[in-house]
Amino acid sequence: MTNQVTERIQIIERFKSIYNWKGKTEEKRFKALKYTSLLDYGLMMVLLAFSILASGLTSFHVNSIISGNWEKSGLLVLMTMSLSIRAPFGFIELILKKHYKEIKDLKIDFDDKLNHDLEFLISKFNNRNKYLYITGLPAILILIAALLQVFDLNPYWDNFAYFVGGVSVYILIRINYDIIRLKRNLRKVNLLKR
Repeated sequence: MTNQVTERIQIIERFKSIYNWKGKTEEKRFKALKYTSLLDYGLMMVLLAFSILASGLTSFHVNSIISGNWEKSGLLVLMTMSLSIRAPFGFIELILKKHYKEIKDLKIDFDDKLNHDLEFLISKFNNRNKYLYITGLPAILILIAALLQVFDLNPYWDNFAYFVGGVSVYILIRINYDIIRLKRNLRKVNLLKR
């Protein structure tokens, strides 16, 4: 193992997990992470798409899909926003763990810039306060409004449709942009091993 690979492994290990897997072996933790994160991420992407469609940002009508109209979509929006706050971090952790397994026995040299870029991305992912301010605050506001709507206590729910659609589009783009940047960095190292 070269110094660059060792440094890269140390950078990957700095990622703060959102899951707590006490009492499990490394293999069982990876298996549980794989299923949980893929389920969370996949469900979140589907729910974000339904939220965008339900909010009316598209010309496609989803009355038949959601079995109602915007007034009845409070539970859908509630589930979407609550899942979008944590789901991307589990999927990112899965990607990093897979990369860790691929490179732990490699003896290759690569540009130090790849490690610096990965370190920047990991520090960005670990700074969950910034993520909470940019994405979480609107999501929490929508969560409260959707919770009130589930109990028919929100007279302003009709005004939230475009806000929910806009925040859903932003979350969808932001999460996938970060994941694409991470995968691009990891792919550059994986191509060197061939």
